[in-house]
Amino acid sequence: MRQSFINLAAILGLAAATLWLAGLFAATLWVAGCGSSAPTQAGQDAGDLRILSLTPNVTEVLFAMGLGDRIVGRSNYCTYPQEALAIPAVGDTLQMNQEKIIALRPTLAFLITSRQAVIGTLEKMGIRTVALRSDRMDELLVSIRSIGRETGRTEAAEALVGRIQADLEAVRGRVRGLPRPRTLFAFPMTVGSAQMMVAGRGTFVDELLDVAGAENAFPDVANWPAVSPERIIALAPEVVVVNATGDDAAGDRLEAVRRAWANWTTVPAVAGGRVYILTEPYLTIPGPRVGLAAEKLAEVIHPPAAGAGEGAFGVPTAFLSGVPRVACQPVLPASAHGLTSKPWHPAKGTPNTYASAPAAGEGAR
Repeated sequence: MRQSFINLAAILGLAAATLWLAGLFAATLWVAGCGSSAPTQAGQDAGDLRILSLTPNVTEVLFAMGLGDRIVGRSNYCTYPQEALAIPAVGDTLQMNQEKIIALRPTLAFLITSRQAVIGTLEKMGIRTVALRSDRMDELLVSIRSIGRETGRTEAAEALVGRIQADLEAVRGRVRGLPRPRTLFAFPMTVGSAQMMVAGRGTFVDELLDVAGAENAFPDVANWPAVSPERIIALAPEVVVVNATGDDAAGDRLEAVRRAWANWTTVPAVAGGRVYILTEPYLTIPGPRVGLAAEKLAEVIHPPAAGAGEGAFGVPTAFLSGVPRVACQPVLPASAHGLTSKPWHPAKGTPNTYASAPAAGEGAR
C-alpha cells in the first residue's frame, strides 16, 4: 500500500512538461529503431523477456516463479526479496522515470493500477503492459496465473498458486474450532488527523483475518476506511493489530502508538492487553507470503494461555516472545498472554507519521 497509502502530489510545470515530451519523443525513436511500435505478444520466449515490475507484490511473485533474473526495472517500493534491491528503480505508477525505462528496454510490464494513462504511456513505448488486480485473494491467484501465461511459465504459476492455497489452509486448519475474537486491523494515524485507516470487509486483509481465526471487528464492506476514535470504541474490538512499517516502526513512533492506544481503556482489547504492533510490511502485500502473514496474525490472535506454554501453533511461549517469529509489542502489560517481544528491523515502507490519538471520549479533531 503497500504496500501502503502513499499520498503524492505531482505538479507538472513547463520545464517538466518539456522533459516529458522529450522522453516521449525518445521513446518513439527507440521503438522505431526496433522496427515496430506494437507491443510484444503474450507468452514471449524466456530468453527475450525483459520485465518491468511496478508493484511490490508482482515483484515478489516474479521472484517466486524463478523470473527474478528477467526483471530489468522495478518500482521504488519493490524491496523484497533482497535481490530486488540490485534492480534499477524507475519510480512508481504515479511518477515514472520514462527516460530510465526506455534505457532499460523492457518488453513486458506488470502493474496494478486503474490509471489508463499510465498503461497508455508504457504501451506507446512499445512495451506489452498487463494491468493486474489483487484486492482479494482470488484476484491474487488470477493475477499469478496471468503472469504465468504472459511469461510462458504456467507450470511455475500453478505451483505457486498451489503453495499459497496450501499455506492458507494449513493456518486455517490449526485454528479451526477455536474462538474467533473480534479483531481490528489498523494503521497508525497520520499527523494532523484524529482518524485511522482500518481494514474493511472484502479486502484481502479481511480474508487473512478469517484464515487466522478471527472475525473482522469492522462490520462494513469497505476498502480502507478512516474511522474516528468514537467509532473504534463503539466497535469494541477484543484484539487490535496495528501494522506500523517504515518510519512508523521507529522506536519513538512505536511508543507514541502505545501511549495513544493506552488511553482507550474502555476498548476490550486495551483492557485485556490485546493490542499488538506488528512491523512486518508483508501483512498488507498480497503476494507469495500471504500464508506467512496469516500465520503471524494467528499467533497473536490465538496466543498461549497464561502458563500453558504453547499457542495454536504449538510454539513455546519463549519462542513466541522472541524476534524471529512474531515481531510485535502489546501496548499494555501482557500478563494474560505472555507476549513481550520487540519488533525486528523493519523493511522500508510507507512514510506515514503518527500523531497521538485523543483520549477516549474526545471528538475527532
